[in-house]
Amino acid sequence: MPAYDYRCRVCDASFEVRRSITESTPTDGVSCPSGHAETSRVFSAVAVSRGTAAPAMAAPVGGGGACCGGGCCS
Repeated sequence: MPAYDYRCRVCDASFEVRRSITESTPTDGVSCPSGHAETSRVFSAVAVSRGTAAPAMAAPVGGGGACCGGGCCS
């Protein structure tokens, strides 16, 4: 379910409005939790990474998982 961030121009409160994917994007008529109608939609930056691999998992110490199964390899 998409979430839209808003900020009230009267009391400076930030809040989130969730809408179903089938509903239209709210553009007006969104009131803040305190009831003020003067709100504006806030666009949030989304972090996207590219070309980085997930961190490697450490091999368990002793009892399997290493190349010889005993954890003796470094």
